[in-house]
Amino acid sequence: MIKEASAINDAVWSDFSEETIDSAKWILLDTLGALIAGMQQQDTLELAKQFSGTGIYQLLGTAYHADKYSAGLVHGAACVATEMDEGNQYSKGHPAAHVIPVILTMLQGRKNVSGQELLSMTIKGYEYCSRFGRATTLLPEAHAHGTWGVMGAAATALIIDGADEAVFQEGLNLSASFSLPTLWTSALEGKLIRNIYAGHAIEMGMKSVIFARSNHLAPENNISTVFSSILGSGFNWTDLERVKGEPWDIELNYFKPYAFCRYVHAPIDAFKSIIAKQQLNPDQIETVNVYTYARASSLSHQDYENILSSKFSIPFAIAVQLYHQKANQTVFVEQLHEDEEIKAFAKKVFVQYAEELEKDYPNQMPAQVEVIDAHGNKYSERVDIAKGGPGKKLSESELIEKFQALTSVVYSSAQQEKMIDFILNLEAETNVKKLFDLLQLQ
Repeated sequence: MIKEASAINDAVWSDFSEETIDSAKWILLDTLGALIAGMQQQDTLELAKQFSGTGIYQLLGTAYHADKYSAGLVHGAACVATEMDEGNQYSKGHPAAHVIPVILTMLQGRKNVSGQELLSMTIKGYEYCSRFGRATTLLPEAHAHGTWGVMGAAATALIIDGADEAVFQEGLNLSASFSLPTLWTSALEGKLIRNIYAGHAIEMGMKSVIFARSNHLAPENNISTVFSSILGSGFNWTDLERVKGEPWDIELNYFKPYAFCRYVHAPIDAFKSIIAKQQLNPDQIETVNVYTYARASSLSHQDYENILSSKFSIPFAIAVQLYHQKANQTVFVEQLHEDEEIKAFAKKVFVQYAEELEKDYPNQMPAQVEVIDAHGNKYSERVDIAKGGPGKKLSESELIEKFQALTSVVYSSAQQEKMIDFILNLEAETNVKKLFDLLQLQ
């Protein structure tokens, strides 16, 4: 079935380089920050309230508790709610959002898990998830959340559960049955089912352990059929093979400096560069043209319904950057998507598909921005890899500042410092229970 990927699970601690281990720690910190911030969204808090009960699993960043599977669902939905979770352009999606919520949920019910064990399951789970994304060619109408990510969630859960090879293979195979028929337009229209896609993947990934152990198995060709005939147009098994000595996929990720879909980031960077060089103000700009690859060109809507749909609008991102010189989560805390002046300028931003920018996708995610001023002068800038991506990674201080900003509503600076110190020195910890103690509300 999935023998191509067996070498991933066979890896031992000595197989991980210092860079690999550091990448896992930063991704854990960054994803935890995104999850905590997502839990503070009004809709996510209501979701947490609806699922809360007498379970022992803490809904992180809240006073609520739930059963394991409900907690996993809520954590998964929260992780993607602010669009601040990391991603991987090679897998064309968000591996950590389908892996870290599994870990942060299941380990609450485990005893004596060491920091090295947590980091190992993070590296392996991420690798499985990312490689499932590499192997999959989804239909263009699909949103990646909740599709191949459910197999990454299942792989992580099976690793935590200590499944033997037979159970592991069967669990991965059957988990593909829970990949959802997702819609890309759910994000463009601001429909929050899009967040549930990720939450569902976490829940069903964890439940796949039960199904595998109780012999509720799927046909041998389950993965190929689901992703070649139902949800996608192909599944390339060779993409699951990891060549020893090559970087782990967890080292090849991108971190988000902006609280927008990643496809918006290159346009923001290019536009910022033009404005900085030309010192243009809103009254001087007549039109902004954004040229980009097909997937990104779908983020062209000048009218946006709510926070989620504005996070997938290049015109809004350009407008708010111009008027407020920022694109982080405070844009949405301050409800700037409702600002009439910004809405008016968004009508001046036009997004168009450019075939020449398609050829290097997804290795590059380029955009070319053209600003035309009131006198007809044209200023152009192209960005192939946005800030936070390979070769342009955020600095350690930027990642720490991002975590602090995302979690400051819930935790004091003293609590934040303890969490940061714990995670960045995780390999020396003998029991990760301390992390969940630190995450308790005070």
